[in-house]
Amino acid sequence: MSIINEYETTYVARPDLTDDQMTKITEKIEGVVAGGGGTILVTEDWGKRKLAYLIERHQRGHYIYLNYCGPAPIINEVERNLRLEDNLLRFLTVKIEADVEPEARRVLAEERRRMRIERMAALKAEEEAEARYRAEAEEEDADLGDGLDE
Repeated sequence: MSIINEYETTYVARPDLTDDQMTKITEKIEGVVAGGGGTILVTEDWGKRKLAYLIERHQRGHYIYLNYCGPAPIINEVERNLRLEDNLLRFLTVKIEADVEPEARRVLAEERRRMRIERMAALKAEEEAEARYRAEAEEEDADLGDGLDE
């Protein structure tokens, strides 16, 4: 039996791709992982984000995150397929853990994903509350300003 490692691959696609094109790329890479004896733990579409610097004259990119387990040779095939994809701007693969049990890692990955979703929801709620507070403060300032004109 071969040693199974856990990996994360994040890739950035051109921002002008349609949802169908993004889905096809993701399904292709997931197929490569499955074909190489790997197991997909988590796939997340992080959406379009601003890049730190221009890449091929693009200011934004569409980010996809994959977390998976598989034997070491799977990385060569995943990265070969990512290099062949003309619509991708960049990709990065990181080895997270060596010699893992895929089912145990799936449980851990789902827990991390749940925590990330909760954290993002809390940040969004905090931002909305701050925006409401600012709007109310601006409204009060405007009301006070109207009273001074009389």
